[in-house]
Amino acid sequence: MPLRSKRLLDDFLDLCRIASPSGRESEVARVIIGKLDAIGLSHKTDDAGKGFGGEQGNIIVNVQGSLDNVPTLLLNAHMDTVVPCDGVTPIVRDGVVYSDGTTILGGDDKAGCCVLLELLRVLHEDIIPHGPLEVVFSVAEEIGLQGVQYLDYSLINAEHAFVFDGGTNMAEVIVAAPTHTHLDVNVRGVASHAAVHPERGVNAIALASRAISGMNLGRIDDETTANVGIINGGGATNVVPGEVNIQCEARSHDRGKLNAQVEHMRALFIGEAEARGGSATVKVYDKYEAYRLNDDAPVLRVARAALAELGLEMEPKIGGGGTDGNIFNNHGISALVVSNGEKNVHQLDECCAVADMEHSVRLGIGLVTKFSEMIGG
Repeated sequence: MPLRSKRLLDDFLDLCRIASPSGRESEVARVIIGKLDAIGLSHKTDDAGKGFGGEQGNIIVNVQGSLDNVPTLLLNAHMDTVVPCDGVTPIVRDGVVYSDGTTILGGDDKAGCCVLLELLRVLHEDIIPHGPLEVVFSVAEEIGLQGVQYLDYSLINAEHAFVFDGGTNMAEVIVAAPTHTHLDVNVRGVASHAAVHPERGVNAIALASRAISGMNLGRIDDETTANVGIINGGGATNVVPGEVNIQCEARSHDRGKLNAQVEHMRALFIGEAEARGGSATVKVYDKYEAYRLNDDAPVLRVARAALAELGLEMEPKIGGGGTDGNIFNNHGISALVVSNGEKNVHQLDECCAVADMEHSVRLGIGLVTKFSEMIGG
């Protein structure tokens, strides 16, 4: 196959230099669309951004298959990144791409986007037989999988998908992911002058702190995690703060355990506030639901065969985070998360080896061809 390392690297550097935090993906989308046009592929952009207040929709690419009686296969990667991502300066050392240490790199998931671009070029240039493909470059994955939540599914026919949003271990595939529940908490005390009448005040930050200090957080068990992530409150040091807002999360593969953890956190916020003259409200909602693929799922059988041809034994893994695969699976599209070559995601020391992205391209070609061979009508 005419996989070109320099072309793959150039794509990656192009995308990494563009800031694309969730909701601000229009510029990186413009560049990806330009590369798709150069390949000669038709594509559409939906209105997903309007659903969550973003500036850009998902890009949906349709690739006509050359084989009959093969169902459509969906391939996916997301265009947005976490912050800090303004002014990314990619540095290449010994075939590995790093940021300059002041920002993330953006390999999550621009590596996946570049893998798909190169995969599409190779299929076209090498005239590899395959069935029809739908490729979704999605937006706003990092803020609750918003892009595929608002994806225009009238444009999607596939019932099987591979999501290129894994790590560097090409043999590893994600077969399950947890439900993610969000808690939006408002703790109210009584504001007063901190120096003139401090005794009249009830410090909302102190109330919240008491609740948080009593919580079970971090890894609760092998299926459940919880975190307090954002706190906003107070306006001046000479005012006893009357209000504070807290955003928390809990995740679990088991709904009973998840409900128990959420209730534990909710009860502490309300109980600690009311016990000391304050009050609290806790709004709870699921960002996305858990899934677990059956052992005989077609995408697992295909991945096992594709990896075997590369001399690898598939390593199924239970995931702890969410991906667009959660939404696809909950939407009736059997989706398996596979490697994209990224490492140390969401960190300033994030990096991505060109060789690892090349491996993911080869895996992608194998997934497409094996799917066409094994899941034909």
